[in-house]
Amino acid sequence: MTSRILQPTDRPIDARLELPGSKSFANRAIVCAALRGEACTIRNISPADDTAIMLNVLADLGWRVTRSNPLSTEVRLEPPARPVAGPQETQICTGAAGTATRFTCALLTVLPGRFVLDGNARMRQRPMGELIAALRQLGAKIEERGEPGCVPLAIEGASLRGGKCSLRGDISSQFLSALLMVAPTRGGGVEIEIEGELVSKPYVDITLEVMRAFGMHVEREGYRHFWNAADPAASGPEARGPYTVPPDGTAASYFWAAAAVTGGKCVIDGLTRQDVQGDVHFVDLLEQMGCEVLEFPNGLGVSRAMQASPLRAIEADLSALPDCAQTLAVVCAFAEGTSRLTGLSTLRVKETDRIAALQAELAKLGVETRAGADWLEVDGTGNKSPASPTKPGRSRERTSPVSVRTYDDHRMAMSFAIAGLRVPLEIEGSECVSKSFPKFWEYWERLA
Repeated sequence: MTSRILQPTDRPIDARLELPGSKSFANRAIVCAALRGEACTIRNISPADDTAIMLNVLADLGWRVTRSNPLSTEVRLEPPARPVAGPQETQICTGAAGTATRFTCALLTVLPGRFVLDGNARMRQRPMGELIAALRQLGAKIEERGEPGCVPLAIEGASLRGGKCSLRGDISSQFLSALLMVAPTRGGGVEIEIEGELVSKPYVDITLEVMRAFGMHVEREGYRHFWNAADPAASGPEARGPYTVPPDGTAASYFWAAAAVTGGKCVIDGLTRQDVQGDVHFVDLLEQMGCEVLEFPNGLGVSRAMQASPLRAIEADLSALPDCAQTLAVVCAFAEGTSRLTGLSTLRVKETDRIAALQAELAKLGVETRAGADWLEVDGTGNKSPASPTKPGRSRERTSPVSVRTYDDHRMAMSFAIAGLRVPLEIEGSECVSKSFPKFWEYWERLA
């Protein structure tokens, strides 16, 4: 485990950046390619560990995965001459990658063969019971070999028949995305009913957009009822050229937040307010806190003059963009007043309990918080740096770094980098950013 020392900056940042491809789009494109069973090229593919794991799944299934050179962001995928099928079980390991694990679970139910899907110790604790139950309703044969509703799972390939299933919407939209992608492969079609309110709706929009690019179509009524019939005549992306992954909207949020807390400006090329990625609306939250949104034909940014006024506290429902919750919580620590963030139920079952982790680490900066099952309140400090917890009641600025734990959670590391622009910090386990953004620290250094 490595640590990184961050020293505060004494000037506003001013940056315009091009960011790597989104892992959300890349992982879905890889799954859709596997379901189409056709060769394709993916450009601007995410360098994230999670995407590398998804590519490894295809390699384990016999696909040829090639790049022109090790650093290339263009990947060529070619299907095996014969499917991986036989009497022996094929072992598939997805490590800590929740998205890859859930997508792979559904993928294996429509491919011939016998498989065992497993992950690391944390992944064995993360819930998959709703997805497993829905797949079983569609005929899939899945055996839990550990804790109920978790990996490891023994999966009989090509056992998914189709039909109707129901799925709770309040746990993870990844379950619905996994079902949607495999649905067009079933000749009789698949019908999905969502029970209750669906969380993280923009990620389902991403799934549907990527599916359309690969010639796979689903009908729907809002976010409660989805259905389709197989369309084998539809053409994949190869007929129209390579599939290009857009920039990562979640990664952009850290740099927009950096502009907010330093009173600077940051524009991310390749993103607009109209982007299907829900996390681009992080700029709207910053606007409510006192920032100006900068819009260009092919770029989106924020600007704030710190001298004008402190950032304002905010009340925000983050159920549509949960991956930005930690980022916003850290920004709220530097706002004036008490912010209340809701819609955070899914944060309890991520790489770590993200609400508890935020409370523990913000407390080290002297920031008071309160929390419930799905909400968090943050008492901001305004333009002042947080007070030292070793000297209650005093507001002097720190001179030595405070050590912040990441809990092996990439989003904890990147979110607290924002605090490091105002307070000396030591980020423990800083290498965990590789899960979604391996070159994050190189980009972050450009802000200095």
